[in-house]
Amino acid sequence: PGETTLDRIHQSMILFAAGRGEALRRFLVDDGAGKDQRFWRLAQALSALYPKASEEKRWIAGVLARKKGLGL
Repeated sequence: PGETTLDRIHQSMILFAAGRGEALRRFLVDDGAGKDQRFWRLAQALSALYPKASEEKRWIAGVLARKKGLGL
């Protein structure tokens, strides 16, 4: 996992964009990135800032959608 919360969010967005769902699950659950509430607060803030039609908005939305399903 990256050094900062922002690094970890970007890593999760890249995994989502690449269609690597199992790797994203491992990153968020097994590696613990998703267990930090700062991760989810910053992800939500970034989601609000990205333009609606951007790829980044779609990627962060995909990461945020995984939260409940993974029990985070």
